[in-house]
Amino acid sequence: MRNRAPFFAAIVLAAVASLILGSSALHAQDAARSVLPNGWALQAPSGAMAATGTMPQGAARSPDGATIAVVESGFNPPALSLYATRGLRLVKRYNLAGAYGRPVWTQHGIFVAGANADALFAIDPHAERVRKIALPPKSYPVSVAEYRGIFAVAFNGDGAVRIGKLDALREARPVAVGLRPRSLAFSTDGKTLFAAVRSASYVAAVNVATLRVRHITTDLHPSDVLASGNTLYVAQADADTVGLYDAQTGKRRSDVFVGSVAHAIGSSPNALALEGDRLFVSLGAANEVAVLRNGRVSARLPAGWYPTDIVPLGNELLVIDGKGEGTKPNPDFDVMSRSNRGYIAAIQFGSIREVSTSAALPPNPQGAQGAAPRPSRTILHPGGPVRHVFFILKENRTYDQILGDMPAGNGDPKLVWFGARVTPNQHALSQRFGLFDNFYASGEVSDAGHNWADGAFANDYVERTWPPVYGDRLDDDDVLTGVGAGVPSSGYIWDAARRAGVSF
Repeated sequence: MRNRAPFFAAIVLAAVASLILGSSALHAQDAARSVLPNGWALQAPSGAMAATGTMPQGAARSPDGATIAVVESGFNPPALSLYATRGLRLVKRYNLAGAYGRPVWTQHGIFVAGANADALFAIDPHAERVRKIALPPKSYPVSVAEYRGIFAVAFNGDGAVRIGKLDALREARPVAVGLRPRSLAFSTDGKTLFAAVRSASYVAAVNVATLRVRHITTDLHPSDVLASGNTLYVAQADADTVGLYDAQTGKRRSDVFVGSVAHAIGSSPNALALEGDRLFVSLGAANEVAVLRNGRVSARLPAGWYPTDIVPLGNELLVIDGKGEGTKPNPDFDVMSRSNRGYIAAIQFGSIREVSTSAALPPNPQGAQGAAPRPSRTILHPGGPVRHVFFILKENRTYDQILGDMPAGNGDPKLVWFGARVTPNQHALSQRFGLFDNFYASGEVSDAGHNWADGAFANDYVERTWPPVYGDRLDDDDVLTGVGAGVPSSGYIWDAARRAGVSF
């Protein structure tokens, strides 16, 4: 198993953090200030809060608005959990092998894609009954949508969607849309199915009657789609934009930059929700929700760590946080053991926050007016003293585990596992060239860590994919291939070298 092999052990980033545990809801006064591994502090929630399982990926509210369904699809066994929207009390939990993505809640029940279970789950919350609808082998369904009894399911296995009645989906004709489809949405009239294709820069528009496909060109890596009237909204994750398109013609009307810092990409818009004239945009990597009105960002709402979905409820917003309220140090984790006790992916729980839509942050937070000025002179310039760079990557260790014994650095000797006696070369390099003792990134495991090291970012596809991969529910792990859905906006270090004409 990948997650237990010593060379794939977790990158354990020590953090001053608090994790809200248990099934009952907590309130802001109960929550300690959480500092994340990258040094950011989470703003305390203004309303109720509840813990979920690992990496909640999507949510939907019941038709009567009294309950919210949350799909938990992280390292630990996946499930669908139901919470009362008032107070966020846990009502019921269904263990669903393979559950993934955003659920759909209709008058006929809740529907959840089954990923490696190769199935669609239909849950009757009143009778507390779960029905498993088998889908083609190795199809890996990841998303579901419904319109008046017609279902659509997107599949990672073959990059296709299937459309039809519930019991006819297995035999429905696969319609190729592109690798790594994610979110699905029917048009308002049900005649078109829109599929966000994460590995590319387009949304596939499928004619439901003829199954013909056309591409709507978007910004890089569309992660969510939402259709309302004649407008198609697209969250464009690796451009930090939301695109507005004509739902019939696919013509781009406008793009709205939703990132937290101007001229810098890295906020990861990954989910959309519309209520009235307000469009809510979950910004996973910024720990915020942007509120769009009249084609611009009118406000920002604080979220927990890595929001993955949002559910509007009048003047309240339920924010689903993939990594919850922080993470705990795990000094008890034994890298040589096959136990999951203390393993970072097993203790990184999600959360649901109740946020008042009036508790807005300024629309342009500090630093959003522009990037810092470039220094007039650095050692990195053509003809400068640096002639060669050696990039040595030793994964899966924190600073303290190896260099915490160096007195010149901000380290903790009590956390040293592989000190100078075990790692003399790394200590010699550090003594000669310097220490990065206060350099932080939230790369918990190899998949995310390599993307941080090689591309300075782990995008939304990487963050959502590695937890089920490490939970042994996805064999086709492509986040380290350097191509496709996991590539950040500026590519990797070798792409930057190629653009700059630097040999490597």
